[in-house]
Amino acid sequence: MQGTVLEVQRGARGGSARLRDGTGAFTVLGVEQVPQGRPCLSAGKYVMVMGVVRSCSPEPVLRAIKMTDLSENPVHKDMWSLEVEDLQRVIP
Repeated sequence: MQGTVLEVQRGARGGSARLRDGTGAFTVLGVEQVPQGRPCLSAGKYVMVMGVVRSCSPEPVLRAIKMTDLSENPVHKDMWSLEVEDLQRVIP
């Protein structure tokens, strides 16, 4: 998933972050324990999160495996909604 970092909570269980993409907010767990987790953990950064889905309702919760800062290139943010739309057409 990709989104803009809203807030970061450090400490317990590897920390967590709240992100928002074009569809809403989601939570990422374990953000301090993954490659590239620390450099992109500040509000306003646009990041990609690879991880395991822990929950989908009432909103997505992921356990992070990798995080990457995509803030330098605005094309990533612009293309994300199109990528999601395309994937929804492919997956039944």
